[in-house]
Amino acid sequence: MGGTKISAVIACVLLLGCVAHAETELVQQTLDHTYSERFYVPGEILDHQPHYRGMWEDWGWTHDMSGSVPANATGIEWATLWIDAWDVDATEGEIDAIYINDVYMGTLWDTSGRNWVTTRFTLPPSLLDDLWQDGELYVYMDIDTGSGGHRVALDNSVLTVSYFVNAIPEPATLGLLGLGGLAVLKRRRRRA
Repeated sequence: MGGTKISAVIACVLLLGCVAHAETELVQQTLDHTYSERFYVPGEILDHQPHYRGMWEDWGWTHDMSGSVPANATGIEWATLWIDAWDVDATEGEIDAIYINDVYMGTLWDTSGRNWVTTRFTLPPSLLDDLWQDGELYVYMDIDTGSGGHRVALDNSVLTVSYFVNAIPEPATLGLLGLGGLAVLKRRRRRA
């Protein structure tokens, strides 16, 4: 292959490298009453089963992202879990512990009485690896770990994942790059 052809190929590869670069894509999954009756059903009374659960009624749920991963994903940049809870009385000793894949994440925030509050958890690298490998995360809530007789209700659990993706160049862009490469080759041949 002549030096001109090699130069043209290198130029096209460099141009493609500039066009096809890594970006990110957000994917979000919300689990609510349509997933489990244990999440609060809007319009129903909060102070009863199955939504309002006490210290002996710990429970968990699974976020399955395997069907939502972008086709051109190459990894995970970050992920967060948001949980909407009602009547968390942390100032009175209620501790509702959250675990993801057996990793302790922290506790639900105090709602200052019978109010809704959203608690945000940022997933550590080990859980990002789990999510990338398995596509699933198991969330477990240990209600009122101090056994003080407190109860809590959840509205939803929202997992947001930022995936690294390779941007795929548009066909028109590829066509223009190809034509440019051919023009360079043709011009070099005329000079030779």
